[in-house]
Amino acid sequence: MSRVVVTGMGIACPLGVDVETVAAAQQAGLSGAGPMADAFDNSAFEIRTACRVPEWDRSLLGSAAEHFAGCGDRKGEFGFYAAQRALRQAFGSDERTRAVISAPTTRAGLHTASGLVSSLVAEGETDVLACLRPDGSFDYEASLAALAGANPRRSRHFTDRVNHLLAWTYGFDGPSLVNHGACAAGAVAIGTAARWIRQGRCDLAVVGGFESMIHPFGVLSFQLLGALSERTDCVHHEVSRPFDRQRDGFVIGEGAGMLVLESESFAAARGAEVLGLVHGLGTSLDSYRTTAPPPDGRGAVVAMQAALAEAGLRPGDIDWINAHGTGTPLNDSAETAGIRTVFGGRGQAPPVTSSKSAIGHAVAAAGAVEAVLSLLALRDGSLPPTLNLHDPDPECDLDYVPLVARPADARFALSNSFGFGGVNGSLVLGRADT
Repeated sequence: MSRVVVTGMGIACPLGVDVETVAAAQQAGLSGAGPMADAFDNSAFEIRTACRVPEWDRSLLGSAAEHFAGCGDRKGEFGFYAAQRALRQAFGSDERTRAVISAPTTRAGLHTASGLVSSLVAEGETDVLACLRPDGSFDYEASLAALAGANPRRSRHFTDRVNHLLAWTYGFDGPSLVNHGACAAGAVAIGTAARWIRQGRCDLAVVGGFESMIHPFGVLSFQLLGALSERTDCVHHEVSRPFDRQRDGFVIGEGAGMLVLESESFAAARGAEVLGLVHGLGTSLDSYRTTAPPPDGRGAVVAMQAALAEAGLRPGDIDWINAHGTGTPLNDSAETAGIRTVFGGRGQAPPVTSSKSAIGHAVAAAGAVEAVLSLLALRDGSLPPTLNLHDPDPECDLDYVPLVARPADARFALSNSFGFGGVNGSLVLGRADT
């Protein structure tokens, strides 16, 4: 089976909207946290902090901007933009991208990840709420009438708008999926599409995730679950505290991370630059609690071990772990326990970082955004820090690269994404020379 190489990367996250700006910010230990009030009037909430994508020039979307006009699909804009950037890095231009993807001999797929309900999308209100009868039942005839008058190029479900728009723009005609697997969705989308390529189903695929839940409904849902930090005794960039004794929940984030994956032979035939490799995916479903992992981290253990097995690596081959690291009391101790089971304790386990200490939790996009960050760390030879780790929890006793980045000759990284409902995904990623 062919190895899977990364030839393009695109990102929109709280540290910036281009790869090199984000790479520099990551190594400098910057935070993307700020006031949630910048997004909406949050005076009715106990939550004060969010990690938002900074204001950016939406004209960068080009002709695709008209497809997002008026529908409020913030996450879709992030996703298409990041995919567009990744494709331009891989192929050089939109014209060249279309030529390669639409060639009769090219098999090109799409596998992205997103939440079922995230951005405040006007079409959701128009297509769904307007078709509900007073008794709560759904009026299918009204729904069909609404769709009959819609733009024929508009995707029929806003969660797959990015896939549809990529297909229309560049000529993708291979397999196309959108993964809704909670916080593990982005990682699983990347790993699953990599399997398509290894199995010969595709020559290349655009993969990743996009999400935005920084609005009243999204924040309320996580607040009711008790998952968000309610800290008000510090500045915004000090709120997210993974693995710290004082952690009290995660900071909600948003953004998109997209990759172009190719078979090694397809990339070599066109002389593409290799930016990294996707070596393996491991998944599991622990089915312990809807919103809590098993304390021993057994679901994480299964996912990490399966990822290593698919990559053909041993625990000692992993040089760094980009943890799920949400900053919730239950997740961090359970993930630490799982890492100990697979890798051993401090001195045996590799260094561990929580990217969420800087960018917050991007939910369905988290695994994809963090995969891009992981590949950049391997490329740059520097492990990003876990911010705000001043008072380590005794139950979290590994090397978490506290506060400042660390130079390292790291070749292989394990990126963890563990979601509500017990769905777990781990990716083994490699430097370009692995």
